[in-house]
Amino acid sequence: MKYLNYCILLTFLCLGFTACELDNYEAPDCTIQGTLTDHLGQPFQVNQGAEIIRIREVSWAKDDETYTANRMLKVQQDGTYRNTKIFKGSYLLLPYKGAFYPYDDEHQDSDEAGEPVEINGTATQNFSGTPYLTLEWVQKPTVDAEGYLSCSVRFKRNQKAGYEMPDLKEASLSISRTINAGAGDGSLTPKPMAITNDMEGQEIKFRTVTPLKYTGINYWVRVSMNTQTAAGKPETNYPGMGASNFTTIEKIFVE
Repeated sequence: MKYLNYCILLTFLCLGFTACELDNYEAPDCTIQGTLTDHLGQPFQVNQGAEIIRIREVSWAKDDETYTANRMLKVQQDGTYRNTKIFKGSYLLLPYKGAFYPYDDEHQDSDEAGEPVEINGTATQNFSGTPYLTLEWVQKPTVDAEGYLSCSVRFKRNQKAGYEMPDLKEASLSISRTINAGAGDGSLTPKPMAITNDMEGQEIKFRTVTPLKYTGINYWVRVSMNTQTAAGKPETNYPGMGASNFTTIEKIFVE
């Protein structure tokens, strides 16, 4: 029995040493960072943690048949991104599945699409994309004497050469007690509002359905709008269709 226990222990020790050897690979320590801006050079407003930067390593391959899967990098609300756990190598980076027209006109969303980037240490890769919509404040958020918050916006449809424009779908108001305005308080905000293409340039008004719950604190407010495949034009079903474009985030202190 002792001999059997000794054999079992020896087996586990051997497996442990083998595992150590297999796991003894240096951790990734390179950084990729950058900013996504719109066609006007303004920071692209997105959901916090939106996974809209696709990254694919092209230098790691045993032969021409080896395939490396695509991964996604998370982007901050202001269009900036930074990942500090990347292996040294050659990559293709592509803005993908966001509320913007395809970035790479030649390859669109194929595995060959994107910007070639050599990552060794810290690399910076910026992008400029054309959003479906540009949203701007007409009346920034205010709170009336009864405690209701109201604001208004207007939108402009953008077009990229060679692409058809999608149709408008819905607009939503988001109010949060944290700077992550995407995680809004649904009890305050009205249901999404249906919007149409002919509302372009018009003032679109929002008002909370109830007074704000708390005073003496900050609220963060933003408006989002999304689009859908244009009626009778299936070619406008671009990657990421249905993702939202946003206003900037406005902070308001409630007395």
